[in-house]
This record gives sequence, C-alpha cells and structure tokens, in this order.
Amino acid sequence: MAELEIKPTLAKNASTNSRKSERRVSFEFPPNNRPQSHSFGNGNESIEEFDNNGHHHPCCLACCAWSCFVLFILVVIFIFLGIAYLAFLKAGMPKVNVRTFNVTKFQVDYSSQKMDAIVSLGLRFSNKNDELELLYGPLSIDVTSDDLLLGKTKLSGFTQMPRNETDLDMTMITNHAIVNKYAADDLKSDISAYEMVFNVQISGNIGVQIGSLHMINVPFLSSCEQIKKMDVDYGRKPECDIKMFSFR
Repeated sequence: MAELEIKPTLAKNASTNSRKSERRVSFEFPPNNRPQSHSFGNGNESIEEFDNNGHHHPCCLACCAWSCFVLFILVVIFIFLGIAYLAFLKAGMPKVNVRTFNVTKFQVDYSSQKMDAIVSLGLRFSNKNDELELLYGPLSIDVTSDDLLLGKTKLSGFTQMPRNETDLDMTMITNHAIVNKYAADDLKSDISAYEMVFNVQISGNIGVQIGSLHMINVPFLSSCEQIKKMDVDYGRKPECDIKMFSFR
C-alpha cells in the first residue's frame, strides 16, 4: 500500500515541473525607451550628428548655412571689386589721335608682285586724368590700306604724366613685300587722287600709377578705322577707339 501512494505523488510533481519548464518570459519596452545601438565606421554617422528623431543636428545645419552665406558674400565682394577696378581703368584710358600721315614712297614691281613703301605716321596720346600716371608697355603698330600692309613697327614703353599729351612720330619702311597687283593699282590711284583711306592698329599693355602704387598692366587695342588722309592733312586729327583686354 505504501508504494501505491508514493507513485502518484511523484508523477504529479513531475508533471508540475514539466509545465514550469515550458514557460517563457518576455520583456517589452515602450517605443521611446528601446535601447539603440550605434556603430562608428565607414558609411555610418556619428551619434552627435543626429537628434532623437534621426534628423541632422541643428548645429550642423546652421554651420552649413552660415558657410554658404559667407561664401556668397565673398563672391559678391570680389565681383564688385572687379567691376569697380575695370570702371576705374576704363575711366583712366588715354585718348589716341592720328596727328600726321604721309606716304613718301610707294612702288610696285608687277613682274614679281612685290612692293616697296615708306610711311610716316604721327600719333598723339592724351592722358586726360588729373592724378593718374599712365604706364605704357611696348607698343606694336600696323598701318594698312585696301588690305595691303604698308608698314609695321614697335615702340618702347614710356610713362605719361597726368594732364599730358605725348606725340609719337615714326617711319615705317617696307621692302619687297608680296602684294596683289590689282589692290596695289587701286591704292596707287587713291594716293594720286588724294582719296587714300587707311587703318592704324595699336596694341600693347597699359597700367596706372598713383603715388608709389603701381596697378597691374592690362592689354589694350586701339583701332583707327577708315581714316581719310585728307582729314589728317587738314589737321582734323581723327580719334581712335580704344578697348581693354582686346587683342589683334
């Protein structure tokens, strides 16, 4: 009888222990209190760069905005200074006039289609500024008529004081230049009829000086187009156009 009483008890205890072992314990966290893991490596953001909602930190956005604003201001200042400097140089550009012009020799060898010419040219550079001293670099000067190059020369640089006029006289000699005989005939006829029209191209560098401050030189081109020799002979001194940052 004792054995029969013990066996049911053991069986009951074993069943109870089995049910206890099958229980599972789970823990749930509220959405805002869940632990978050952060990794620091390639392709991952630093924890300081994000707020609790996963957005960029306001300090980073403010730094980017201020950097763009400062860069924009610097660009505007640079453009403004550039425009002001160009306007300053434009106001300081000299005035160039053709003062004298004469063809002392013009001969054409029709058999070889070669030309010999001697041209005398006088230019006047006027510095109309009250305080700016102009600094000219070496100048290259060409004289053409009816697409014929009558002469070319180079002049050394010089300095021009404020409110000053400088006259430059030069003689250009051309020997055995190949020409078109028909164009040479037309030019010869124009010279004989006092109807000659010519062009003068002046190129070089120019700068300004205020006291001991020497401003940077800029290239310029002065074009004297369709100048009538008769106007020069009558003392009218035709004016030439001048442009900055221009090349021939």
